[in-house]
Amino acid sequence: MILFIGLGRMGLPMAVHALKAGQAVVGCDPSESRRVLLIEQGGTACDEPSTFLQEAKAVVIMVGAEAQVEQIVTGPGGLVERCRPGTLVLVVSTVAPDLVARLGEATAAHGLRLVDAPVCRAEMGAIAGNLLAFLSGPESDCREAAVLMRPYSADIEIVGERLGAAQIAKTVNNMILWACAMANEEGLRLAADWQLDQGALRRALMTSSANNWALQNWDNAKKMVWSIKDMEIALRTAQKSAVAVPLAETVEQLVRKSSVLAHA
Repeated sequence: MILFIGLGRMGLPMAVHALKAGQAVVGCDPSESRRVLLIEQGGTACDEPSTFLQEAKAVVIMVGAEAQVEQIVTGPGGLVERCRPGTLVLVVSTVAPDLVARLGEATAAHGLRLVDAPVCRAEMGAIAGNLLAFLSGPESDCREAAVLMRPYSADIEIVGERLGAAQIAKTVNNMILWACAMANEEGLRLAADWQLDQGALRRALMTSSANNWALQNWDNAKKMVWSIKDMEIALRTAQKSAVAVPLAETVEQLVRKSSVLAHA
């Protein structure tokens, strides 16, 4: 049985894809409406995971906040206390790489196997089942995780054995994503001032050197809700590595002021 903790914008469609692929799925979420949606698809749901942790062969964590991830893994009644040795733990949430490394140490001490497994392509990718998954951790564990994630991942890249490496890959993705999004917003604002047809311009740009994923999905920009969190992680990580990221520093300020993006 696979236990999905978090049935939000991305966790629910991921769990449904896993269910339709024949995996035995239990979903955990405090929201009754989200649990009902999974039950209607034939899954099982609960409001807190402790009842199912002993049964789970794998746990997929897909919640929004870093503090939630840490609480789920190491908090009272969490995974390190309740899961059986050998349980595979997938941290699919976007978190700082050093947090994944700490959680890896805590889970290993209790015989659990943690894989760093963040995904890209947002809610639209989760619904379509064509996410990009970055994986890092012991190779055999990553390969097992890849099999479990295949129902909702069109592309899977194992980027190394060091826990946190996959979060670095995701952070680089996010730095480029939000920089493109801010360039899109700024450029389209200029075009609007000149009364250019926004739809026609976007279609033309997507055939040219300006093409980018955010532009392709600009009609769904309000569903791109994690820009501030993503850029905060990027800046903290770069600071700890003593890597200069002046563009990212500017983008972090711009996403806060964006009139197009939504913020969770």
